[in-house]
Amino acid sequence: MFMSALWDTIFEINDRYKAAEVFLIDNHIPALRFGNADNPVVFAAGLGAAQWQSSVLLLRFFDTLLADAVTGKSMAGIAVKKAFKKRSVVVVPTVCPPKMRYEGEPLKMKDMAPFAKYLAYHRSSMLILLGGSAGQVFAPAANERCHLDGETVRKIILACSKLAPAAQSDGIGAKLCTWASETAGIPSFFISPESSEIADIAYTYKALEETFAVSALL
Repeated sequence: MFMSALWDTIFEINDRYKAAEVFLIDNHIPALRFGNADNPVVFAAGLGAAQWQSSVLLLRFFDTLLADAVTGKSMAGIAVKKAFKKRSVVVVPTVCPPKMRYEGEPLKMKDMAPFAKYLAYHRSSMLILLGGSAGQVFAPAANERCHLDGETVRKIILACSKLAPAAQSDGIGAKLCTWASETAGIPSFFISPESSEIADIAYTYKALEETFAVSALL
């Protein structure tokens, strides 16, 4: 049910905007691409079916972003159409699509392997991962492999989202961001909204809109 609804939304966006390109990562992970440049900023969510709200949130953002690009509007003070002449954004609404697993079995890094391989191979310029409901932002410690001032971006994300900084985290999202930062040299951030309840999706989206826009377009 979850994946069927997800695919319906993805194809609706693809039909509505000619510039949106649907593709598969590792032949089974759905993704959407928009923009002209290489080294995309990657937005990802859906660390298992239980976090489907984060998938909805990302697709809603991408739909708004494309609409603003088509109509020539700005998002968070940034001219979207102009920004996409030099920036590429990839949205991955579910990093680990539901599959057969034992009930209650936690996700492991090996489940993230196809997505991690994509990040490294395509030399993504940044990873913004959304999930959970801890009300915080986690960013791995700075390292010389990362080509971007991650601390500056982290401050922007914290200021826009108004979420608390997390010094450390043992969650699978944080582990994926740490791998991307330390192994692939990709500045990575795990944004965990304060609530994942359905009733709070609209509020969460508005709180994160500027965060997404600044991260994607600057």
